[in-house]
Amino acid sequence: MLEDLRMAELLCARLCHDLTGPIGAVNNGAEFLSEEGFNLQNQAVELIVSSAFSAVTRLQFYRMAYGAVKERGEANLSEQQKLAQDFFADGKITLDWPDSHTESAGVSISLKMSRLIFNLLIMSSASLVRGGTITVRIGQDGGPEGLKWATVVSQGTGLKWEPQTEKILAGECLREEMDPKNVQSFLTKRFAEDISAKIDHTLTDTGLTLKLTLAAGNVN
Repeated sequence: MLEDLRMAELLCARLCHDLTGPIGAVNNGAEFLSEEGFNLQNQAVELIVSSAFSAVTRLQFYRMAYGAVKERGEANLSEQQKLAQDFFADGKITLDWPDSHTESAGVSISLKMSRLIFNLLIMSSASLVRGGTITVRIGQDGGPEGLKWATVVSQGTGLKWEPQTEKILAGECLREEMDPKNVQSFLTKRFAEDISAKIDHTLTDTGLTLKLTLAAGNVN
């Protein structure tokens, strides 16, 4: 119970930190408009609109990544794809998630697997400290009851990958060692365990591949 409380505290701190920027910018824009003699109203309105959009998209993204989902249910991958694209739209990271890897191409995954993919996106984005590209591919081998998989590949210079993250994903790190830097890895590992999924990784100088697989017949 104390471990769960600690995880909740760390994640809340992370969310507040990530939302401070866009919400603070909205406040700044509103203050500019209220100042007498301020003659850059159009720029202030643009700041408010763009910052409000950023705040809303971040909230929607994190709700999908961290919020409760139904035990059974199929994800709308087109909507998830759009959420992820909006989340990365105003940053240094380019998202490559084509329509051919959504339900429009016959791919079907659960809400829980979709939530896990969003957490892999967060881990991947953290590795791209100088920006880069994140590529998402989702598929299913061997028909409706076959193995389901997803890969999240981050590519860029100065890639950052903490050795402790590898230990956490392998189940070799105690939860007593959880801190603000590694809480995301602990949560992602827990979500994977919840649906009996396996996460593998491959690391090179310029690329990190996180691969998620569900055994054939797994309905999660």
